[in-house]
Amino acid sequence: MQLIAEKQFLDQIQQIRDRIFRVSKRILISKEEAEDATQEVILKLWTMDKEKLNSFKSIEAYSLTMTKNYCLDRLKSKQAQVTTLNEELSHRPANSLQQQLEIGDQLRWVTHLIDQLPEKERMIIQLREIEQFEYDQIATILNIPEGTVRVYLSRIRKKLKKQFLKIQSHGS
Repeated sequence: MQLIAEKQFLDQIQQIRDRIFRVSKRILISKEEAEDATQEVILKLWTMDKEKLNSFKSIEAYSLTMTKNYCLDRLKSKQAQVTTLNEELSHRPANSLQQQLEIGDQLRWVTHLIDQLPEKERMIIQLREIEQFEYDQIATILNIPEGTVRVYLSRIRKKLKKQFLKIQSHGS
């Protein structure tokens, strides 16, 4: 009976592992740091009391909150070694060399603009636009009202669009 429960738990964790990694990578930047954070969060989930874990409304939301907190602790303790985001850009296929250069340049600028956002805004844009979370899930993860998530997201999008258009028109 316990073996079945462990198998189900492993299946749940496997389903959210990629999201844990992507959130970790967005916060910590470094792929290696994100992999370490992912392992640590999964280990913490594994060692938690399963009844307590199953009592949460959403194990996924809880695990991403745990991930966010763990990563922020890593940053605060100065253990994270920030590297460039060029790793992400090197895996983007394009039809032609010209398109590849343009897309790569645009991705670098957007990534740079997102990285310049305050932490809370960066998390909101990551969770909504990249991880495709619903507003209520983001509110749960970040412990803020759902309406606040919507307002933040609207402002973030406007800010990023304005900055990106300024870069495109000025070439700076």
